[in-house]
This record gives sequence, structure tokens and C-alpha cells, in this order.
Amino acid sequence: MKEAIKEYDSLFFLSWEERIERDWEAFEFAPIAGFRDNKEAALVAIRQNGLALEWVTEELMQDEDLVYEAVARSWGEAIKFVEPDMWKEKDFMLKAGTFDVHCLKYSDPILSEDPDFISRAVNECGWQALAYADADILDNKDLFLDACRQCGLALRYAPKELLKDRDIVLAAVTQDWRAMQYMAKSFYSDKELAQIAMKQSWHAFACLPTTLRADRELSYDAVVQRWSALKYMKEEFRSDREFAEIAVKQSWKALELLHPSLLADRELAMMAVRQSVEALKLIAPSLLGDRELIVEAVRQDWRAFSFAASELRDDAELLKMATDQNGHALRLGSERLRQDWDTVQPLMGKEWAVIEHALQPLFPGIKDDGLSHDFWLSIAAGPPGKSSARRRPPPGADFAPPSKANVKKQELLQEDALGGEELPAEGEPPPPPPQE
Repeated sequence: MKEAIKEYDSLFFLSWEERIERDWEAFEFAPIAGFRDNKEAALVAIRQNGLALEWVTEELMQDEDLVYEAVARSWGEAIKFVEPDMWKEKDFMLKAGTFDVHCLKYSDPILSEDPDFISRAVNECGWQALAYADADILDNKDLFLDACRQCGLALRYAPKELLKDRDIVLAAVTQDWRAMQYMAKSFYSDKELAQIAMKQSWHAFACLPTTLRADRELSYDAVVQRWSALKYMKEEFRSDREFAEIAVKQSWKALELLHPSLLADRELAMMAVRQSVEALKLIAPSLLGDRELIVEAVRQDWRAFSFAASELRDDAELLKMATDQNGHALRLGSERLRQDWDTVQPLMGKEWAVIEHALQPLFPGIKDDGLSHDFWLSIAAGPPGKSSARRRPPPGADFAPPSKANVKKQELLQEDALGGEELPAEGEPPPPPPQE
């Protein structure tokens, strides 16, 4: 806290040079002499934010290098602080536009209506200069050809008549396929334009009309670039074996987009499972009984054993492959394997808690051995700790429920204690003691 107070107090003892270095907005309150009329001091503030140009003196405002620095560091906004007469100077505005083209929005209307100025601005400052041109001069084909060769998105500023000009549209789409969104509807079904666009990005396929997306050649080019292009194809191609193989080689997730008839294809399923065991969720249930397929999946992740068909979950070799990775995979085995002592014993040697997944009888020849399933669950929580205690039976209680013989023996002992009289039914009061 003391350090914060000390730092706050020190602010009152900073020199103007230090204050401006800390925050360019301090330049507004700096003395004129030596600071606001000093180019070096002004540059310190302007290099932080070009809007500091507002506070320099009128004499310093005439320094073009200082103005260009401010324009470059303010997204072109600093030029609004110069004298309006400078907005009419063609060379000054063009050079300022090379630092940030958006400063052209402050150009004098005379310049905005000058075809020569706009043409030079497009070539020297960038295609965005079209945004600040007068609408009456935008019907110049050569102007838009130059702009579209720089960036196809310049087509957005073209008038409707030029949007129907194939030369301009071709130049725009060749430079950037996204220019398709601005071209006239008459070009939507132009296959040549579609092919040019798709060479740049498969996303262009999604923008094509239905008639072109039904073209096998275009569809093939799209799926070769990206498997997810299947989403935009007609059902005929989504059920095509050649297309499916190309897509699944790229990603197992392509199974989601295939026609259901191909989900039972064993070769495609194996191709997908080798990439990720998650593919088991998408393939046909009939393939979950394929041993080779499940073996390939379990080798990658023991949890894949949970997708196996019931007959394979009774396979001791497969279960061992899973439990070698994690002993708790025992819970995924069949009931026969979970009560097989030869299967359970080796796993207990590695991690004794896996016994909670075993089933009775582990020792079928011994009765009342205390190894009931409930008992093993009671100790499977591990040793007692601060937050949890071992769940043990109360003192004197048997681990297993009493046998029928023990129950009968207890009844006879109670009957003898009552002098041979019958025990009262449950809920009835005991009989009165005999009178002397």
C-alpha cells in the first residue's frame, strides 16, 4: 500500500517529458513552448496515438512528415485536424492515403469526383479507395479491372451494370473466390467460374446452386479438398463408394455424412477405427461383432471393448487385452469371465480393488466363506482416511447372511428358553409369566 501511495505522489513531481511518455493525452495540457511547438516532443505523443496531432501548434501542423506519422497511427483519422485547404491537394491526399487509405474520406468532393484521382488512389493506396469515390465515376470498367486484380472484394463497389460484365467478374473471382457473393445471378451457374473458385477453397462448393452441386466433377474436386464437403452433396454422391473412401481417409468423422448403406462397409469401418475408436459409435451395429475390428480398437483404447457385441465380450483373449491396459476393464467382460477365478486372480495381484467387478461364486465349493459380493463392495473403497472410513460390518455381525441351519438352530434355542412354548407371532405381545 505504501508503495502505491508513493507512486501516486511521484506523479506530481514528474517532468512534462515523463508525463507525455507515460500517457499521450498529457500532451494536451503541456506548455506550448518547448512541447506543443516542438517536433520531437510531439512525435513522442503521436507515436502513441496519432490523434495527438490535434494539440500541436498551427506552424507545426504544416509539417507533412508529422502529419503522415499521425495518419499512420490513427487509422487515417488524424488528417481531420489539418487545414481544410490541404484536403484539396491531390498529391498530399494521395501520399497520406499510402499510410492509411481511410483518410481519403476527408478528401474534398472535387477530388472524389475526379476519375484521375480515384484511379491513382486505387493503384497507389489500395482498392478500398473505391469506397470514397463519387458514384457517378464508378461506371469505369478499367478502373474496376485494376481494383479487382488487387482484390476481388472490390467487386462490392461496382454498379449493377458492371456486375454483369464477365471480364470484371472473372478477374474478381480469380483473385478472391468470395467475390462470388457480389456477382450477378446470371453467373451462378457458370461452371468455369465455379472451378476457378473451388481451386482456392472448397467452401466455394457450398455457395454453388443445386445444379452445379449435382455435377460429379465439381463434387469430386470438393471432397478431395475437404471431407466435410459431403454435407452439401446430393444423396447420390454421399452413397458413392469412391467418394466415401476419399472422405474417410481424411477423417473418421466423415462417417456421419455418409449414406447409411455405407456404414456397414467393413473396409471403411476399419479405416475409420484406425484413426479413432470413437468411430465405433457411427458404424453399423452388425460390425461390432467383427473380431478383427474390435481387436484393432481395443489395442488403441481398452474402453473400446464396451462397444463389442455380447459374444466378443465373452472372449478371454480380448478381455485380457483390455485389462492389460486397465484392470477395471473387467467390468466390461461377460458374467462367465467375471466369475472365473483364473481371470480375476491375476488382476487382483496388480490392483486388488478390481474384485468389485467380479461376480459370485469365486469359490463355488465353499459355502458361507464370507466372500459375498456385498462384502467385497464394502472394502473396495480402500483404506480408511480422514474423509471416508472403511465400510465394515458392525462388531459381531457375520460377513454373509446366516444359513438356514443356523436360523433353525436359533429358533430351537429360543423355544427351549421359553419352556417349549411356541414363539409369539410377529407383532403380538409375549405370553404372561406362569403363576405360582
